[in-house]
Amino acid sequence: MQANTQIEHYIEGLGAMDFQVEAIDTHAARITLESLEFVLVVAEDEPAFFQLMLPGIWQADAGTDRAQLLDIANDVMNAIKAAKVVIHGEAVHVSVEQFVEGPEQGVALVPGLLELLRSAVAEFHERMGMGPAPRVH
Repeated sequence: MQANTQIEHYIEGLGAMDFQVEAIDTHAARITLESLEFVLVVAEDEPAFFQLMLPGIWQADAGTDRAQLLDIANDVMNAIKAAKVVIHGEAVHVSVEQFVEGPEQGVALVPGLLELLRSAVAEFHERMGMGPAPRVH
């Protein structure tokens, strides 16, 4: 697997900031922070855009009130405007998308965006609880 030039810039820049980061795809890297695995996605043909996500923050089960789950996801997005809460199947994910001048600016924003995602997760857990299969966030 050969990482694209854009993701290589992010890996190099974040590595220089002492983040544990590794390529997992030609367009994606895993950032491990305090046992959490964030995913950074950058398209080679769009250097001004990246997505940072924390997958699997909460797991629904048969007893989950879907209307409540959707309401709380919307509440979190309203409270933390930059964060997106996505429900895909039984899993809940949180992400942020950003347009930047280039990888250097993106690298500078990542530490703050990691905290923003953690805040969104904390807000979600505060409202919804830890769920049937909690992860430590």
